[in-house]
Amino acid sequence: MIRLLDEATISKIAAGEIIENSASIVKELVENSIDAGADDILIEIRGESTDFIKVSDNGSGFSEEDLEVAFLRHSTSKLEKIEDLEKIRTLGFRGEALASISNISKIKLMTKREEDLAGNSLLIENGKIIKKNKVGMPRGTTFVISDVFYNTPVRKKFLRKDLTEINNIIDIVQKIALSNNNIKFTLIRDGKIILNTGSHKDPINRIYSILGSEIASSLNEGSFESENYKIRGFFSDNKLFRSNRDSQYIFVNGRFIRNINLSRAVEKNYHSLIPLNRYPVFVLYIDIDPKLIDVNIHPKKNEIKISNENILCALLAEIVEEVIYPNRSIREIEIEDKKENVSVFDIFEEKESIEPEAQESESNLKSLWDIEKDTSEDSLKNTFNEDAILYKDSLKKDLDLEKDKFFTEKHEEDNFLFKSEKNHIDEKLLNTRIAGVLFKTYILLENQRDGITFLVDQHAAHERVNYEKFLHMYLKSEITSQILLKPEIIELNQNEYDKILNYIDLFTKLGFKIEDFGDNSVVLREVPMIFGMPTYVNFIRDIIDSLDKEISSNYEADLYKIMKKACKASVKAGDDLSDMEIESLIRDLKNCENPYTCPHGRPTVVEVSKHTISKLFLRE
Repeated sequence: MIRLLDEATISKIAAGEIIENSASIVKELVENSIDAGADDILIEIRGESTDFIKVSDNGSGFSEEDLEVAFLRHSTSKLEKIEDLEKIRTLGFRGEALASISNISKIKLMTKREEDLAGNSLLIENGKIIKKNKVGMPRGTTFVISDVFYNTPVRKKFLRKDLTEINNIIDIVQKIALSNNNIKFTLIRDGKIILNTGSHKDPINRIYSILGSEIASSLNEGSFESENYKIRGFFSDNKLFRSNRDSQYIFVNGRFIRNINLSRAVEKNYHSLIPLNRYPVFVLYIDIDPKLIDVNIHPKKNEIKISNENILCALLAEIVEEVIYPNRSIREIEIEDKKENVSVFDIFEEKESIEPEAQESESNLKSLWDIEKDTSEDSLKNTFNEDAILYKDSLKKDLDLEKDKFFTEKHEEDNFLFKSEKNHIDEKLLNTRIAGVLFKTYILLENQRDGITFLVDQHAAHERVNYEKFLHMYLKSEITSQILLKPEIIELNQNEYDKILNYIDLFTKLGFKIEDFGDNSVVLREVPMIFGMPTYVNFIRDIIDSLDKEISSNYEADLYKIMKKACKASVKAGDDLSDMEIESLIRDLKNCENPYTCPHGRPTVVEVSKHTISKLFLRE
């Protein structure tokens, strides 16, 4: 039987679409303060995220007449007719936020205009005004929201852990503050000041106060202005990058948005400057003719449609190219120095991470004759720095379909084969001797008895060895640490700081000794001896990025990810290994449980038969 819902039920369902959590409430109230012309906004939270939220501003305030309708659905001061949607400059416009908040929480509102002798105070529960008085107060508005979702317990039940919800509030305030340099923002949590921005005309000062000195000092400014677009962006240099896009901030007409196409337009020019599966940091301000965008497509208003988006993407790509162009001369140095600078978390990604030395080349495999023609020092360097290695297609296509395509599609016996355990490759490897090293990258093993040569990728092999060694030590709590001669102080944002303190046991078990240093900083005193690398700070940051934002005591699910990222401490292509190191590596590889692939799936060993080599010289 079909029934009409009563108005109270309709209101609560509608509220659920607008108000997802406490961060949604903070966002809506702060945006209302901005639209009211405030230049000083205070946000305070106490206890759990649903207990107490206070937002105060010095904006224009409500008139007494407006208070009567402000909490009704679809009541707004920002639109009068449908045509007004084409010229929206305010952050709010639907007239749903206050009605939605009032239907799922208890509200105390105090407000006063400049011209009023006294302010007005309201108490609202379940969407209805239950008390109204006059109050003395300065110009502005104060909302106190309590008992969020008190009358919709199902919604409250499915909120994330409280620290996650608090972090969501901090995150949304930081984003709003980044886009409004002329407004002072103060965020207080349980009496402690979390954020105090001051008022800055220059965006870089606001970036510094919110994102920290590490990011602010690494940003380069670029801009563009035309009739329809005004673009100002701050883009990281090639030394600053992250393992996800969380540090990419895009603001269109003062509104934080997510747009993968705009992000990719920026990232396009970084491909040869930063490691694979890493993302630049940037803060991007775009002012655009409101007629060219549609903000009315998502309840959260963090997605918009942009007319002629391809033009905007092209402009961004050109701006970024001009800004980071001076760094391009460092490309070759960066590639050669990856063993010192590369973040150890490349293989922590959910999808396959393809090492630079394993990307696609122009063809599936250069014949030995082709390589012979390119044996000058520069050409060899370029060949392998630009990733002319045998595995390229197998990393992008199905392994079973591609494994027999290196030389010919017709003769299986002529191919390089990816061996697996069922091929008894271990038995053949046991009868090999080390015959040499090619290009400081591939260890050449010879099996004279079976007429087989093996090429071992020293980097992939060492990754496998380190992965299994580190995993074994972790599971047995046998990771030993070394004391740093000079402790390292790591500056973090609020979200990173809370995460690292809540996962401190994980870091301890991984061999890191980390202590709270206060003021969103920690001090690193010890690191695992197994790493032997100067990139442990990046490793720690990447662990933080990889962990679920929902703080949980059950972090074992991320264990294998962390082990994979840790193995980036392995030797790299181009490292000059001694005979003893090579022998040790091959011995350790043979003793691995799975010696055939590195932790993220690339082959460690390929096999070339004597028959295949003979055919290259037309002997057979």
